[in-house]
Amino acid sequence: MKRLLIASIFFLLPATAFAVPTKPEQFLKLENELSLECQKYGAESCAARFISMAACTYVFAVNQGKHPDEAMDIADKLFVGIMRGNKIKPEIMFTEKGNIKPVITNEVAERTAFCKEATEKAVPKLFAARGMEKPSDEIQERLTNSFGYWWISTIETIYKKGKGL
Repeated sequence: MKRLLIASIFFLLPATAFAVPTKPEQFLKLENELSLECQKYGAESCAARFISMAACTYVFAVNQGKHPDEAMDIADKLFVGIMRGNKIKPEIMFTEKGNIKPVITNEVAERTAFCKEATEKAVPKLFAARGMEKPSDEIQERLTNSFGYWWISTIETIYKKGKGL
């Protein structure tokens, strides 16, 4: 129950109150203590939840002043650790063509909506970090609303490059 509470609190805290892990011992603690009942929910649903946690951690880190590259490293470490801690093999997430399964994609899109406000705040910071001018309100809204799908596409790209697809 304690572990489920930790996972629930993760999405209930405002972005400014969420402490983004940065130290190796913090990642190790999350790996060892953040476990879901994946036998109950299914490995694919757990993977979707963990992808969403990583995606939201990314925007939280950007909003806390981390460079996008550092924020990505933090999100990646979190994802790898909690997947490993819950004994979920990343391969279960992908189709034969190297795309993330639609059921996972849909759940990630729904779950990343929980950090929509943080994503909206992060978009201009991401543009600024890359030396670009602030996006228009329309572009910002589109990017915010499609964030979960963008996150999925980055995972697919990395997976396909590693598999030679």
